[in-house]
Amino acid sequence: MSSSLTPALIGALLLLAVPAWADAPLLVPLEQFDVRAVLHAPPAEGSAQTAAELAELHRIEAARSPAALARAKADAADESVFLFRTVFGAGFTPARLPKTAAFFDRLQAEEEAETDVAKQFWHRPRPGLADATLHPCKVSHSASYPSGHATDAYLIGLVLAGVAPERRDAILDRAADFAHNRMVCGMHYASDVEAGRLAGTALAAVMLADSRIRADLAPVRRELKAAGFTR
Repeated sequence: MSSSLTPALIGALLLLAVPAWADAPLLVPLEQFDVRAVLHAPPAEGSAQTAAELAELHRIEAARSPAALARAKADAADESVFLFRTVFGAGFTPARLPKTAAFFDRLQAEEEAETDVAKQFWHRPRPGLADATLHPCKVSHSASYPSGHATDAYLIGLVLAGVAPERRDAILDRAADFAHNRMVCGMHYASDVEAGRLAGTALAAVMLADSRIRADLAPVRRELKAAGFTR
């Protein structure tokens, strides 16, 4: 996708408050959005910043408990809106919320297309490939920057927070914890996770400015309210 984003427009997107998105004009057509426009290039291999980020991952690995590692591995396997069941409760499931599941699957498909372009463009090696003394949750040869899991968590979380503003802080805390668990797992550098936060925020702003997506969100709002998850 080619991008028509300007620096001023990027700034406006990132400053948007969630409650305003529902009535926002279409700032950038989703088809023209390119997530690379909101991201800086990742730190270079062999740079001081990359060395510092690797040292941070070693500190996290040395301090992580078996329980923390188990939680990080569980999060790695649950990249969906239902990662927020810790906020909404055990009944927050695909079986009970089929419209919610389908809607967020659609958003994630768009997110994956965007982050794949960025990953292939920068092709940053995973920390475990750069430093064989790390012990990540698994070996991955896919690119590291930006973190797709972090992008997903913030995209989904910000959209969900717009539907359930009374749970906003808990939702965003969970998104941050989910994203940080990519570092607990040793799968991403801190800058990968931060890039995911920026990418997810920008994607949420652009998507919720799209009248088609806002229309599709309406039955999700009704489903969540009928199930007692929102007011």
